Amino acid sequence: MEKFMIYNEIHQLRSAGFSNSAIAKKLKISRNRVINYGNMTPDDFCKFVLSLQNRSKKLDPYHEEIVSWLKEHPDLTGAQIFDWLERRRY
Repeated sequence: MEKFMIYNEIHQLRSAGFSNSAIAKKLKISRNRVINYGNMTPDDFCKFVLSLQNRSKKLDPYHEEIVSWLKEHPDLTGAQIFDWLERRRY
C-alpha cells in the first residue's frame, strides 16, 4: 500500500512541476526511484508490485533450517547464521 501512495505522490508532484530531485528530497526516496516510478503507467506499476510479492528470495531454500537454528539459539546473530550457511556450501 505504501508503494501505491508513493507512486501517486510522485505523479502529483510531477504534474505540479517539481523536478525529480525535488520530489526525491520531499519524499525522502532516491531520485532513481522517482524516475522509475514516474515512467511507469498505472498498469505497469501494478504488475511491478505484484512481481515483488511473487519473487523468490536467496534464503528461501534455507528458511526451515534458519528458523530451527534460531529456535535452538535465540541469541544467534545474522553474522553467525551467514558463517554457518557459508560452511555448508563447501
